[in-house]
Amino acid sequence: MENTKVSVASSLKKRYIRIAPILFFLYVINFLDRVNLSYAISAGMFTDIGAPASSADLIAGIASALFFVAYALPQVFTTLRINKVGVRKIFAVAFTAWGIITIATGFVSNVPEVYALRFILGLAEAPFYAGVMFFMGIWFIESERGVANSFFNAAIPVAGIFGGLISGEIFLVYGNNPGWRYLFVIEGILALISVAILWVVLTDFPEQAKWMSKGERDALQGDLDLEEKNKPIKVSWKEALMQPDVIILTVVYFLGVTALYGYSIWLPSIIKSFAHVHAAEASFLSDIPYIVAAIALIFILRYSDKKGDRKRLTAIIFFIAFIGLTLSAFTISNAVVSFIFFTISAIGIFTFLPVFWNIPQESLTRESSAASIGLINGLGNLGGAVGPIVVGGLEVVTHSFVAGVYGMAIFAGLAGVLVLFVKHSR
Repeated sequence: MENTKVSVASSLKKRYIRIAPILFFLYVINFLDRVNLSYAISAGMFTDIGAPASSADLIAGIASALFFVAYALPQVFTTLRINKVGVRKIFAVAFTAWGIITIATGFVSNVPEVYALRFILGLAEAPFYAGVMFFMGIWFIESERGVANSFFNAAIPVAGIFGGLISGEIFLVYGNNPGWRYLFVIEGILALISVAILWVVLTDFPEQAKWMSKGERDALQGDLDLEEKNKPIKVSWKEALMQPDVIILTVVYFLGVTALYGYSIWLPSIIKSFAHVHAAEASFLSDIPYIVAAIALIFILRYSDKKGDRKRLTAIIFFIAFIGLTLSAFTISNAVVSFIFFTISAIGIFTFLPVFWNIPQESLTRESSAASIGLINGLGNLGGAVGPIVVGGLEVVTHSFVAGVYGMAIFAGLAGVLVLFVKHSR
């Protein structure tokens, strides 16, 4: 037994080096390709292609929402398919498709074209996040998974930082238009480059890993099999979808994602409105909340792995978002103070994901986990449709983003309360 533990430990560094950096890189590209629209919105994309100025924000919110409607459709079945064939083939097809779609978005001339491309992009990106969450569960044991998840999900604030820098530079050099067009083209090319990288580097299943010794592969599989036996929920994937915890986690994720994408899609526009700056300056300022969130994520995940109290920590993170957003909207008369609270709220907005996803991974067996993660991610990500529309629609009605910020705060607060009702969680 002692040798098995040593073998598992000896392969950990190999697995981190081989898997974590490539997944991190892929998620940066993934997140860029879904939120690049936020920078284009602040640069006037929709009025450039003929949307009326009075309703441009609502139209932009609908365009963002269509992505998440399509994203939800194939989740459970693509994740189950990954369980059978592995990630390389499915990810290669997905990245190729969304790279082409993102490039095509740089050449749109009217709103219906944007709607169609965003919907197709949602279908193309559907296998990625839930696929990675399942992938982590077959490559890392429970005690290792928190660090692996944290490294992967750190890509969100890093993508935000990178997106703010690249869009700001493009807008400075080329102006708002055609700057926003170049933004889509450049980031679409990055997705296509990613296909070759993931195909070479990723390995679908541990038993196929020639870069590990046979002893290391056997030890890892042995620990994973033991972990499967000890998981509290042992049901088929169909039964798993009806588990109370899975239903609660789906609703929690929906509420959290509503706040997340209401925030990330409108971040540059909210900063532009609150601080009265241009699109390039708003893009650069958008980096500050992402930087703060990235730093906070390091400490939060160290605490999470040390204490292992995923449920309560997830609730606390949501409450930070609630308080920060509420105070940001309340202090709108002072732009600096409001921006400080808005930045603090980013800690809650962008750090709940890696802590949250430990909950289904640690309580469900492999097939059940594949289906349930697909369900949680698919239906939960419909919040990505609600958040942008709520914020954009309230701006059109009230001519201010204040109501939308209060709305995001309510969603985050409800998520924090509801997650406390999950039964099978540390």
